[in-house]
Amino acid sequence: MDAYQLQGHSLDGLRRVRLPEPMPGPGEVRIRTEAASINYRDYALATGRYQADLPRPFVPLSDGVGRIEALGEGVSGLSIGQRVLGHYTTAWLDGGFRSANHASKLGGPRDGWLARSILLPATAVLPAPAYLSAAQAATLPVSGLTAWAALRKLGLAPGARLLVQGSGSVSLMALQLAVAEGVQVIATSGDPAKAGRLRTLGASAVIDYRQRPDLAAAVRELSDGRGVDGIVDVVGGPALIELLGAAADNAHIAIVGFLGGFEVAGNLIGPIMSRQLNIHGVSVGSARDFAEFLAALERHRIEPVVGELFGFDDAAAAIASVAQQRALGKPVIVFD
Repeated sequence: MDAYQLQGHSLDGLRRVRLPEPMPGPGEVRIRTEAASINYRDYALATGRYQADLPRPFVPLSDGVGRIEALGEGVSGLSIGQRVLGHYTTAWLDGGFRSANHASKLGGPRDGWLARSILLPATAVLPAPAYLSAAQAATLPVSGLTAWAALRKLGLAPGARLLVQGSGSVSLMALQLAVAEGVQVIATSGDPAKAGRLRTLGASAVIDYRQRPDLAAAVRELSDGRGVDGIVDVVGGPALIELLGAAADNAHIAIVGFLGGFEVAGNLIGPIMSRQLNIHGVSVGSARDFAEFLAALERHRIEPVVGELFGFDDAAAAIASVAQQRALGKPVIVFD
C-alpha cells in the first residue's frame, strides 16, 4: 500500500514508501483511510522540534477517519464499510492516564494515518458522527478531544467566563463546546478576518493581541475587573506568566500546548498560591472520554472548523502548513 514514513528529523525525511497491506489479527480492524488531519504535534515531530528521540521510521499523523475493510477474529459491534475514527492513545480505554499509554499513540510511536490503510485494535475504534463529512470527522481525535477534556477539567458553569488563545483547532473546539454550554468566551487573535470568524462562532469578545499586548489588563476590562474563570492555554512557555494575571481568584487553567516552548521563567508560584489558582495538564483523554465527547458533538450538532484541504501527494506541504497558519481551522489531507 502507499504510505509515508518519517525517516529523519526534518520534513525532508518524510518519504513516500510502499508497505505491505496490513492483515488484522484477533481483536484488530483494518481501516481504509478517507481523510487525516494535522496537529501541531505532527509538525513538531516531523521537524525534530518534539520527541527527537522517538525511534524512526514510523507513519505519521495521529488523527484520521476511514471505513472498515477487514475485521479480525473475535471483533463484534463493528461492520465492514462502517465509517469510524481511531482513538489516538489506543491503550487508554478508561480511567486516569498512565505513562505507559504513551507507547500506544498513533502517529508516533505507533504507525498513524498517513497511509492508505491503518490497523487498529477494535477497542480503539469508534463510529464517526454520521452528520459530519470525512474531513470534519478527521479533526476530532486529538485536538477535539483535548478541548473537551480541558473543559471538563475547568468545570465551568453556564455564565462563567473562558479565555481561549488564537484560532488553532483546540481553541476553536473549546470555543464551540463552551458556547454550546452557555459559557461566555473571550478569544484572542492578531488577524481581523479570523477575529470576525471567532465572533461568528460565538465569542463574546476578541482581543487583538497585536494592538493590546497587555493581555491581562484587556481581559480584566472585559470581565468587570475580576478576570476569567477558566483558561485553555495552547501556547505555554513564558506567556503562561501573563495568563495567570488574566485569571480570577480560584480559576482553573488547562495547559494543553507548547507553541511557545516548554520553559517558563518568572514568578509562577506566587500568583498560583496567593490567588489559589488550579493548573491542569491535559492531553486528550480515554476511549470512554472520546465516546462522551462524540455524544456531546451529536447533542449540540457542532461542526468542526476545517482549514486547508490537501491531496495525498501533497502530504509534506500539508504538514508544513501548520506553521504558516494561513487559514482558520485544521489542515486536512483528503484521500482519493
